Formats: sequence, C-alpha cells, structure tokens
Amino acid sequence: MRANVICGAILLVVAGAFWVQRNYNDPMVGVFPDFVLIVLAVSGVGILVHGILRGDRTRRPREISLRMFAIAAALVIGWAFALGIFGFTISGVAAFLIMALLIREGRPRLRDVVQDAVVAVVVVVGCFLIFTRVLLVPLPVSTLIGM
Repeated sequence: MRANVICGAILLVVAGAFWVQRNYNDPMVGVFPDFVLIVLAVSGVGILVHGILRGDRTRRPREISLRMFAIAAALVIGWAFALGIFGFTISGVAAFLIMALLIREGRPRLRDVVQDAVVAVVVVVGCFLIFTRVLLVPLPVSTLIGM
C-alpha cells in the first residue's frame, strides 16, 4: 500500500509541476505534452487509489539483488554507447531482449526467447516509426550498416 501511495503521489506532483510551468505560444504546440501530462496524472490517481483501496493484499515483488541492479545499469549504459555504432533499432532490440530475459525468473525456454524477441522487434520498430515518421524526430542510425 505504502509504495503505491508514494508512487501515485510522486506522479501527481510531477504532472502538476510540469502542468503549471507550461507556456505555449501556439495552442497546437502543446497538444502532445498536455496529453502526456494528463495520462501521467490519471495514472498517478489510479495508482494512488489502488494503493489506498487494496492495501497490502497485492503480491510483493521479489527482492532485487545489487548484482542484478548493476547488470541492468550496465546494460542501459552499454545500450547508450551502442546507439552510435549500431543505431536505434539494432541496439534497441538487443537491449530490450536482454533486459526481458534478465527479468524472467529461472532459465528461459526457447518459446520465451522467441516471444521476447518478437515483442522487442514490434516495440522498438514501432517506437522508431512513431518518432521518425509521425513526430519527425531523427534517431541514431548505424555507422556500420547505415540503417
């Protein structure tokens, strides 16, 4: 309960802090940021209400060892360095897949690896298309293979 209440409150404070600081010259410029802030606030309210109503009946997550945290941090740092060499899609799929396999409990089966790989490709390529085609944000491309 306590963690959900704290998390929900933090999300609401962050959304509120950004909401009061927004200043757009053109109303259309702020459509996407406002949408993100509203989703963040609604998520915060949902987590807060869930924490208050459900109490301690939620399942406790397993303890995360310092070793696992260090591996995850090293993976994120490695992914940041790999962006310039392998580009967004290749490094993103690799980092997503490795992180998904690290999260799994026990030894993953071949079916799990294939499922995680498919999800990684769909999510990363989807993000790539949204950023490059819809939002027109350039993402890093591979210096090795040019894509």
